[in-house]
Amino acid sequence: MVLLASVLCFTSSLDTRYNVQIVGLLPGGFPQPLLPNLADLPRILDDSLPIALVTFAVSTSLASIYADKYSYTIDSNQELLAHGASNLISSLFSCFPNSATLATTSLLVDAGGNTQLAGLFSCIVVLSVMLWLGPFFYYLPKAVLACINISSMRQMFFQMQELPQLWRISRIDFAVWMVTWVAAVTLSVDMGLAIGVIFSMMTVVCRTQRVQCVALGLAEGTELYRPLKESHKLLQVPGLCILSYPTPLYFGTRRQFHHKLEWHLGLGRGKETPKMHGPPDAVAEPVRVVVLDCSGVTFADAAGAKEVVQLASRCQDAGIHFLLAQCNASVLGTLTQAGLLDRVTPEQLFVSVQDAAAHALERLELTGPKTCTVWV
Repeated sequence: MVLLASVLCFTSSLDTRYNVQIVGLLPGGFPQPLLPNLADLPRILDDSLPIALVTFAVSTSLASIYADKYSYTIDSNQELLAHGASNLISSLFSCFPNSATLATTSLLVDAGGNTQLAGLFSCIVVLSVMLWLGPFFYYLPKAVLACINISSMRQMFFQMQELPQLWRISRIDFAVWMVTWVAAVTLSVDMGLAIGVIFSMMTVVCRTQRVQCVALGLAEGTELYRPLKESHKLLQVPGLCILSYPTPLYFGTRRQFHHKLEWHLGLGRGKETPKMHGPPDAVAEPVRVVVLDCSGVTFADAAGAKEVVQLASRCQDAGIHFLLAQCNASVLGTLTQAGLLDRVTPEQLFVSVQDAAAHALERLELTGPKTCTVWV
């Protein structure tokens, strides 16, 4: 197509007769290496940061897309190192900041490129055009170059067809996609990317704050503890409360954690002890042992850790034996630094909910199966 368009433009004089825009004379030769002028750094620093973020985000996203398509993995740190090294070397030749682009990547994949040798051959072709083949593209219409780019970007437009499926899978992810796309189209690429990142972080924070603290019961015939709201027969021991808080514990969720735990344990002022799930006429027995399942707490900050320490102190003052189960090493280290072991002993820390529940049953001095069947 490139050859045919160049010949047609040359023989028909489309550039002079119909004012068709052509490529024209391409500068030949290899640029001389020069050290960048560091005096211009303060002037271009404001633009350099968003350019670096956008180029790295686009390159990593494209790499992830094709990694998923062809079942291989990428290392983002290695990608960042490669971009830094290539931009550092190319800056000596007054080059533009380099980045992967959807047009050239799609074109290379459609041409059958599968390894890094494809990139090497592309570099050889570009170098050949710079040194020797530039004059042959003098009459090439710019519209042909635009058609090549648009044709190679058809996969990007086909992504719009995935929006209905994204809506069905996760409406929050759909909202992130739409907000980022609208911001990038109406404002700019760097501003749209920044707005998309901020909006995505806001959705994560909102989702962590909507997680509920659930009470667990023993599934009949098993050793598994499941939420009492699930629709099957569960067993609950009077005086024993097993709670699960499946979300990170940080400054944004500490207040919700405080209120939910106080409600379940009846520690709030002027509040009644919540009734156990069961028959309407069942009498709620005060909680004597509480097991806090921390398997869903992936991390905890200083504010969240202090909240757990304060909860242990309030349970001790109220005569409630506090047990901690299935806490990962990172969270346990943060809790220890916050002073948890000043309120509880190492014997109150367990590797699983089952072990903590067995210890709780021994403490409640159960001599027989005094569990009550819970129907939900």
